[in-house]
Amino acid sequence: MPFVEVSTSTGIIKFHYTISTPTCASAQTIDPKLPVVLFFHAFAFHTIFHSQFSDGLLRKFNLVVFDLRWHGFTESDTIPIVYGQEQAAEDAIAFMDAVQLPPCHFVAIDIGSMIALQVAVTRPKYVRSILIMSHICLEETPSVAEGRTELYNLFISGDPGAMKDVSLGYHQYAFSNRMSNLTKAISADASRTNLKNWAPNHFKEYRLAAYDIFLRRKAHSQQALSRISCPVKLLYGTNSVVYSPDYSHRLFESMQQATLEVSLHAVLNAPHYLCVDHANVCVLFTTHVVPYLTWYS
Repeated sequence: MPFVEVSTSTGIIKFHYTISTPTCASAQTIDPKLPVVLFFHAFAFHTIFHSQFSDGLLRKFNLVVFDLRWHGFTESDTIPIVYGQEQAAEDAIAFMDAVQLPPCHFVAIDIGSMIALQVAVTRPKYVRSILIMSHICLEETPSVAEGRTELYNLFISGDPGAMKDVSLGYHQYAFSNRMSNLTKAISADASRTNLKNWAPNHFKEYRLAAYDIFLRRKAHSQQALSRISCPVKLLYGTNSVVYSPDYSHRLFESMQQATLEVSLHAVLNAPHYLCVDHANVCVLFTTHVVPYLTWYS
């Protein structure tokens, strides 16, 4: 498993990452002749893009994914008391620089969406296009904030029986409690890693990286959004129990008013984490994310 160590204004991070090329599922470097698709994973599920990395069409390109701070196998010496989208974007930029990635096509979901969008605002030249699935790029809604707080309090309660309720809550959040064999496998794998990362001696880090970051997030102004210089595609699942379609439409309209090249698409019957059992969305985003598809077909 490759790692790269970076130093940012908020500490030292040892990022775990994967590079897949057409000839190697776990390569040391990208193929410089091919476009790069950089994935920003969801909260608590660092392997959420399993289906995409197994897709023959996408494997024609460089696919890169990295574990966020206090997720997966990424290691960090600390985390600042204030850790929001700006600090997380700084981490992502440091990772891109460390592994010498060229401007990339971003694919992001859930917590990854606000980080990817922040990078696009801060460093527009780093981004060639953005596909955002199930965004959380606006302020948190009161109802979802209440649910996050309930799950957070259960998680740190120390009550062994509470973990069953936490698991049920996160499955509802991610998959609307419709669990396929694949989502069950991904969930089981993620749970083992999360319980290690967020053990009682790391409850502080859990709060900062997996709770506060959601409640503190802010929407971008139209002036900030106008800095984005690439096309944007937004996808949302119609079966999400987390956010209503209006939440996606609000971001879409804000981007339109900022004169971005943006489109919005609904994925029928898909949950919030729509990229697992609805992996056919690959067809939607591949032709957008890598507009040079026909060159390599």
